[in-house]
Parts: sequence; C-alpha cells; structure tokens
Amino acid sequence: MSFLFAQVASSTPIKLPPIEYSAIAPELIMIVGAIVVMLISSLVAKHVSKATSIAVGALVAIVSLADSIYLGFQSAGSGANRAVLSGAVALDKFAIFFYALFSIVALLTVLLGRDLMNLDRSRVPEFVTLVLLSTSGAMLMASALDLIVLFLGLEILSIALYVLVAIELGNDGGRESSIKYFMLGGFSSAVFLYGVALIYGATGSTNLGQIVSFLHNNLLKSNGVLLAGMGMILVGLGFKISAVPFHFWAPDVYQGAPSPVTGFMAATAKAAGFAALLRVFYSGFLPNQSDWVPVVGAMAVLTLLLGAILAVVQRDVKRTLAYSSINQAGFILLGLYAASSRGIGASLYFLMTYSVVIVGAFATVGAIEKLLGKQGIQIEDLRGLSKKSPFLAFSFVVLILAQAGAPFTTGFLAKFNVVLAAVNSRHYPVALIAMISAAIAVFFYLRMALLPFRAGAEASDSFAPSALSLEDSQRGGDSAVLVKEESEVRVRTRVDSVTVVIGLAVAVTVVLGIWAGPLIDLANRAVLFF
Repeated sequence: MSFLFAQVASSTPIKLPPIEYSAIAPELIMIVGAIVVMLISSLVAKHVSKATSIAVGALVAIVSLADSIYLGFQSAGSGANRAVLSGAVALDKFAIFFYALFSIVALLTVLLGRDLMNLDRSRVPEFVTLVLLSTSGAMLMASALDLIVLFLGLEILSIALYVLVAIELGNDGGRESSIKYFMLGGFSSAVFLYGVALIYGATGSTNLGQIVSFLHNNLLKSNGVLLAGMGMILVGLGFKISAVPFHFWAPDVYQGAPSPVTGFMAATAKAAGFAALLRVFYSGFLPNQSDWVPVVGAMAVLTLLLGAILAVVQRDVKRTLAYSSINQAGFILLGLYAASSRGIGASLYFLMTYSVVIVGAFATVGAIEKLLGKQGIQIEDLRGLSKKSPFLAFSFVVLILAQAGAPFTTGFLAKFNVVLAAVNSRHYPVALIAMISAAIAVFFYLRMALLPFRAGAEASDSFAPSALSLEDSQRGGDSAVLVKEESEVRVRTRVDSVTVVIGLAVAVTVVLGIWAGPLIDLANRAVLFF
C-alpha cells in the first residue's frame, strides 16, 4: 500500500507557489508576535506582568508599522505593484496604506488594554494576542487578490473580534453582545461564501485578475448567477462596515463591548471591510460597474440618513457613537459611489483619519467610565465633566467635533472631500442628502460636546486632574487616590498609556486638520483602480 502511495505521489508532485516572505511581512509579524506573546505567558506566566504583555504587543505593532513604512518607500522607489503567492496576495500601495493604518490602530488598542479594561494577569496576553491576530486578518483582507484568501482574512478578523467583545471580566453585557455578534457575523460570512461560490460558477475563478479578464471578454450583464454573487458579497462586506440595512448589530455590540475593543472594532473591522469592498468591486467587478454602483449609492443614502436620525434619539453615549459610526460609513460609501480616483482617495483619507478619531473617542469614553465608576454612561452623565477632568472634557469635545466635521479638524476635510467628489461626478442629489445628514448629525454631536461644560449636580466640588488616573479595580487603587478635604476632591494623577493615546488622537485630529496635504497625497497615491 505504501508503495502504491509513493508511486502516486511521484507521478503527481505538489508544486507549492513561491513565497516572498518580505511581501507579506506585516501579516507575518502580527502572527508571529501573537504566538510569542502566548508562549511567553504560558512558559513563564508567574514572571510576566500586565505591563510586559502590553509592551511586547506594542513592540510588535511598532515593528509592523516600521516594515509597512519601509515597504511604502520601496514601492514608491520602484513604482511597481506586484502579486505574490501565485497571484493570491497583492503588494501594492493600496495594501501598504492599510498595513500602516492597521498597525497604528493595533498599537493604540494594545496600549489601552492595561488601564481601561478589567482583565486579570492571565487575560492580558490573551487580549494582546487576539488584537494582533485580528489585525493580521484585516491586513490579509486588504491585500487579498483571491476571494478565498479574502474569506480567510475575514474569518481571522471576525473570530478574534467575537472573543474580544466578551473578554472583560464581569461584563455580562459584553458576553451577550459577543453572542449576538457571533450569530449575525456567522450568517453574514455564510452569505459572503455563498456569493463567492456563485461568482466561481459564473466566471470559473475566484482570482480577481481572472474574474475581471473574464468579464471584459464576456458580456454577462444579464447573468443572474453573477449578479446574485455580487449581491451576496456586498451583503457580507456591508455587515462589516455596518452599512444600512446590515447595521442592526452595531448599536448593541458597541454598547456591550469594552471601550477599547469597541474602538478597535469600529476602526479595524470597518476599514478592512471597505478595503475589501474597494479591492473586489473596483478591481474584480469593474466591467459590470453599472450593475452595482446604483446599489452602493442607495446604501450610501440609507446609511447617511438612518445613522444620523437614529443617533438623535439615543441617550447612551456608546449607542450614539455607534449610530454616528453608521453615519460615517455612509460618507465613505459616498466616495465609492463617486466612482472616480478622487472619490476613492477621499474615502481612503476618511478611513485613515476616522480610525484615529474613533479609537481616541472610545478611549475617552472608557476613561470617563472609570472616572465616574460606571460601566456604560448616559449622555447626561457628561454634564459637569470639565470640573472633574478638564483633560478628558477637552479631548472628548475635540474628538466629537471632528466626527461632526468641524473646521480645523480632520473630520471637516474628510467630509468635504467625499462630498466634493460626489459633486464632481454629478451625483448632486446624493451630495445634497449627505449635507442634510451632516446638518442633522450636528445636533447630537453638539449636545454631547456642550454638556461637559454645563454645571452638574456636583458642580460645587472641585476636580483638578491635569491628566487622568486609571487602573483596574483589583490593583487596589494605587494610581488613583481620592482624598476629600472640605468639599474639595483632588485626584492624584500620573501620565499613563491612556493619556498618551488620547493625547495623540487629539493632536493628530487637530494637526492633520490644519496640515492635511501629505496625508491626502498619500491616500491619492494609494488609489489603484483608475
């Protein structure tokens, strides 16, 4: 029997594709880093502190970011875009742009894990590992040139996120949200995979290059199988970007998940979904543009209006930000609907700036929760925040106004550019709807931005932290000591990782809102499809 198998093996050798490890280095760095974190925590668990796990995870993200920058310079020098792993993965400016974005978000999220989440020492390495693995899946989605590889990246990203939502100790809401996210996410993945099968049936391939070549040479606009496949792929990716009508999971999951995880999910999952959407539809399905562009336009309109209107009636801060995130997805879809290089570049700039803003916003929300001693805060709880913590109040207001599109913030330029792209493409009604949506959204953004400076029930107390002080409750409150003396409350503070992350997010939001030229140019250079 063994002789027979040997004969078969010799007559049908398996040819493995050549692997250029340098081309997929950012993904490999994240995966190897995740394995290293778990090995360290398993082999020398007694000697590994929370800070050690966080430091290793941050170092991995920094190395990945550095390699992404190196690949960017290398790509700029050669000017060539390559396909590696037998055409399954791309190494191009588009992929490198998202490599850098995901590395930055992973770095910020890892730094927040120690002070903003209720994790014991054994769960911190798990948190770091899941963030790194999820990031590797997002990177694979952005670089995938094959629908099967894209599905693999989608599942790596999603499975890690399902666990992250429920990882915090004592957070029953997180467990409930995780189950909802898992059930709905599994359904959307199944729809996506069925769409891939239909595309294969219609074109004979799952490789985007071969699909676009087939569609160029064969007129299949009336092919129901092809249209159904494109529709199902749009549904699967629409779930990840929380576009209407596939948004219903977002408010509950955002509300129940720990704040750092919510920020990571809002940035990474959304950016990965849009990266895949851009790659698949503008690279693979471009010949059938007239079939799917109107659908994207309809999704953009619904997402813009529903996100803004439903956010107005919310009372919970996280739910409000969830509907705000849905509204922001509508603006990004508007850039896709413009179907031009300017529109795609505007969407990429929007994704880069929004990712930093939303991570900073949820970090600030998590810090406010710790300051108030609450798990979940209502909008009314923001009243008088400037008295309790001027730093948090100022940071929260800046990051909220950026999402509103206030001048001198990144949000203003991001929204202006996508609306301008729609106008240049003569989509005047949709551009008008986007501006109406922005006007509606100003109401709930200003409501949250003004409350911190209005007197609250504790207005007589004086709080004066220069930054913020946060630690897990089980640490005994070593870094946050409240000492009340004659109606005055003072908070002993230190500059920690949460302060650094929030400060960086605010600085980037303001600086790049004024000096945005280099980042806009970078986003425009990453556009491949026109």
